[in-house]
Amino acid sequence: MSMAVIEHSGEQLDHFGHFSADGREYIITNIHTPRPWVNVMSNGKYGLVVSQSGGGFSWYDNCQLQRLTRWDQDLALDAAGRYVYIQDLDEPNSIWSTTFQPTFVDAENETVTYGCGYARYSRTVHGIRTTQTVFVDPEIDREFWIVEIQNMRKSAAKLRLASAFDWHLGGQGDWHREFHRLFMESERIENGFLAWKHPGLKENEREKEVQPYVAYHMLCGAVGSEFPGDKAAFYGSPADTRRPEAMVEGGTRVPSGRWDDPISSIWTELELAEGASKTVAYCLGAEPTREQALLMSRSMSLDEIWERLDSARNTWLDRLENTVSVETPDSDFNALTNTWFKYQTWAGRMDARCAFYQQGGAFGYRDQLQDSLLSLQGEPDVTLKQLGRHAEAMYEDGGVRHWWHPGFPIFVRSHHSDTCTWLSYGTLAYLDETNDLAALDRSLGYLNRETEALGTSATLLDHCIKGLDRALDRRSSRGLPLIQAGDWNDGLSHAGLDGKGESVWLAMFLFDNLTRWAPILAELGANDIAQRFRSEAENLRQAVETHAWDGDWYQAGTRDDGRAFGSKSESSGQIFLNTQTWAVITGIADPQRARRAIQSAEVRLFKPYGALLLNPAFSVVDPTIGYITRYAPGLRENGGVYSHASTWAVWALAKLGRHDDALRLWQAMSPAKSSDQAAGYSAEPYVMPGNVDGPDSPYEGRAGWTWYTGSSAWMVRVAIDWVLGVRASRPGLIVDGGGPVQTWSEYKVRRPFRGDVFDIEVRKGTDRQVLVNGEAMSGPLTSGNSRKVHSVQVNLKD
Repeated sequence: MSMAVIEHSGEQLDHFGHFSADGREYIITNIHTPRPWVNVMSNGKYGLVVSQSGGGFSWYDNCQLQRLTRWDQDLALDAAGRYVYIQDLDEPNSIWSTTFQPTFVDAENETVTYGCGYARYSRTVHGIRTTQTVFVDPEIDREFWIVEIQNMRKSAAKLRLASAFDWHLGGQGDWHREFHRLFMESERIENGFLAWKHPGLKENEREKEVQPYVAYHMLCGAVGSEFPGDKAAFYGSPADTRRPEAMVEGGTRVPSGRWDDPISSIWTELELAEGASKTVAYCLGAEPTREQALLMSRSMSLDEIWERLDSARNTWLDRLENTVSVETPDSDFNALTNTWFKYQTWAGRMDARCAFYQQGGAFGYRDQLQDSLLSLQGEPDVTLKQLGRHAEAMYEDGGVRHWWHPGFPIFVRSHHSDTCTWLSYGTLAYLDETNDLAALDRSLGYLNRETEALGTSATLLDHCIKGLDRALDRRSSRGLPLIQAGDWNDGLSHAGLDGKGESVWLAMFLFDNLTRWAPILAELGANDIAQRFRSEAENLRQAVETHAWDGDWYQAGTRDDGRAFGSKSESSGQIFLNTQTWAVITGIADPQRARRAIQSAEVRLFKPYGALLLNPAFSVVDPTIGYITRYAPGLRENGGVYSHASTWAVWALAKLGRHDDALRLWQAMSPAKSSDQAAGYSAEPYVMPGNVDGPDSPYEGRAGWTWYTGSSAWMVRVAIDWVLGVRASRPGLIVDGGGPVQTWSEYKVRRPFRGDVFDIEVRKGTDRQVLVNGEAMSGPLTSGNSRKVHSVQVNLKD
């Protein structure tokens, strides 16, 4: 099928950059972006963040607790990173860098290219062209910076290269540099450094803490000439990162290793004839022991490093190829759905759990569980593994940890009303994709509240039921769930502290879980539980319809004192988004009321950049609502677009059969902006932001908190499942009766499903018809796990 393709907005309009022709890369052509535009890379244990100017940081095992390099979160300056200086030895005062930072020397031409698993900085300064490629090894806990240098001058060039960064070797909270540097030590080795932080002594005990890791930095493809290890000696006094004094003066004293402010810098000198090229590489990594670090810090050949880069890129490309993909007339939609939102979810949310705006490091009970559902469309085993992790973060009473750091005894118990129900929701999604009922019999442990260790075991099904029962056991006299310290909206942190406030959204969410579990439980022979769930679902429906309808929309809940919020009776926060969208998504509401609720949301909450979470914003701190009211009006949950919730508005519109309206809202949320929007939007155009400022902010339409947001996974899921209408169910793959055929006359979806692949072509037609391998079909498409590709032609009635 041939279709006309809308050009990328970036290629025609965006003066900061554009997607590559295949959508797999984003190319920044003007590095002076409104805010730092970053890439996140991780192999699941080691990771890094890099910005377009060269800023960022690296970590080993946990981005918050075990940072290797020093970094300060600063959206304006973006002044801390891992750098490579270049010096013209014939003119020692002429110093620049392979990235714009830290020397601030403008290049004659410059681009920064981000791909899945790598970043490439290309610039020409003083007739010297450099290309620095940064990536994380897919198998070993280390990163490489490949630096290619070409002499474009009409004469020979003598150059010095010098890497430079501050060691941090600690947690995010180790901000007191002058104190924490006292415990650091570095050691010169053959062509680089080892560095570590001396472990502490446990309080009131004589036991020494375990050494967590030993880091290393090394040079490959060249011989180091000097190895400065002290910051003051390298930069001079007063320090100037644009012009390190030691490079100008020609050397430093021998690094002391323990008594100074530890940095790592490896110098090498090159002579390049006219037109000649040279490649070197730097490596930074960490290992559990000194012996392992020494082994990994051995000099590697450049051929080996290029092979590791190919492996890193191919690892991501293979993963992308094995999942769902689309071809539509909107190439930005294609690039984001096929590549960037998936990479954002897998690399940023699941592997790194890190971004420029937030360095989490932990698994959130709701967060990573929802993110893992994106893997269902090609890697259901990944989702099942994540479900097991979350099942074993559940206590014997059905409560759960709100978040926890894997491998570290650091966690928070959840006091929110909904967290215990998300395991059920995720498991239902897994069953829709796979129909693997045997997975429900997996034996998984419960946490013991006294020991915080795994104790008794039960099946995955038992865990799901226990989480639902915990929520059902906590209801008000009106039959609505108690909100406790917040429902999905953590910012409603004080609405139910006294155990009386209610959550209408959670009633809807529970209704959805219970009604979907009932037929499965009946099929498994658990008829008593199935009937109980049906009865409880009906009780919730009646409670919502009796107590939560506000005349034109559904209230969000009540405070401990009984006053409603998300109600016409309030001056702030009159209408909340989630109860309007989930009234439709779950089917709990009277159909006429559901349509009216969405209409109210469209009038009061829908904006050209997404759907506001609530409106109007709160303007004063309200201790009966929660910390949501601390935000400035229009920021994040307080009257801004909270992207995660806005994706559910796309879903609701599509479920009402309004697929073209759903597509328009999806496109309104899309980060790919034209040049007249890009400066005000500020954030990266290739990944989802967590939020966009609402009308109560003077910066309406400005995005923030990119990368670390659950909206990236949901944008793909609602795009495929609901906007385009191709989604999994236990009986088979559903090709919906509608799609955005008023906007697009045709589109394609390639969908792996239970061992087969369905190549689906959708066209506008006069009557609905589905042909599978040339034969007319009705109902869900089934798979025989035959590893075959099936051709599906769908005509949708306009």
